[in-house]
Amino acid sequence: MSRFAVIITFLILVLSLGAQAQSQNNFAGIPFGSTREAVIEEIMKKGYEPYGQTGIGERVVIPVYMFGELPVQVDFIFNKNDKFYAFEIRTGRVERARLGKTFEAVAYMSDQFTLKYGKASGNPAISELSSLKENVHNFYQEWFSVKTLNAYTAVVQKGNRFYAVGSVTHRVLATEPEKRSVREKAPESAAF
Repeated sequence: MSRFAVIITFLILVLSLGAQAQSQNNFAGIPFGSTREAVIEEIMKKGYEPYGQTGIGERVVIPVYMFGELPVQVDFIFNKNDKFYAFEIRTGRVERARLGKTFEAVAYMSDQFTLKYGKASGNPAISELSSLKENVHNFYQEWFSVKTLNAYTAVVQKGNRFYAVGSVTHRVLATEPEKRSVREKAPESAAF
């Protein structure tokens, strides 16, 4: 192979890996680290009407979003600096008789996460026959292939109802220290 061909192949590989990494650090084209206003604007451009838009620390929610073929609720979560650092998708709650539907949904979410984040760390950890703990995320699968993200799918039982959850958190943004505003930095007494 000629030297020129090797260089071109290398450049294509680097660019494709950069595009892959960039596509993993967002939800529906909305990058982690975006401000609340930017997230709301992008959601509205996509034709959704978000709610929960005011107040630092509050979530911005899309009540019905089509995650591929699965209708879910999406919660955009913001850190202390009002930057988008995590999202959570969840299905509607179903009764025990339809628990199989919840496991179909969590398997579908897991397939979608695998397409975006690579191979899961292992086989599903729970099944319909598992004893689920109530009011906690019973992990189904986890993804460790993207070093800056925590990603998992889970099943949650609340009372006699069940739902599937998918969560992705940007580790750096989640632990970002709160930036103090200019007003907070001013001394409390006069400087003269």
